[in-house]
Amino acid sequence: QTEEEERKKQLLDVVDTMRSQIENGDIKELVACSLDKDGVAQIHCYLLDFAGGVGLFEIGKASLIQSRS
Repeated sequence: QTEEEERKKQLLDVVDTMRSQIENGDIKELVACSLDKDGVAQIHCYLLDFAGGVGLFEIGKASLIQSRS
């Protein structure tokens, strides 16, 4: 497998896991960030309310920063 194929497989594994969790009712809201091929950041979300969405985004940001420390 090429590096590109492995990257795509890992991305799809994440999406498939999230899909299963949504279908099972384990995920009720979602905030995700991605970079497209041109390096443009996109935020994908489904929120029950705006304040909760901002909170989810901040929790994700804090988790990412802590995991890199």
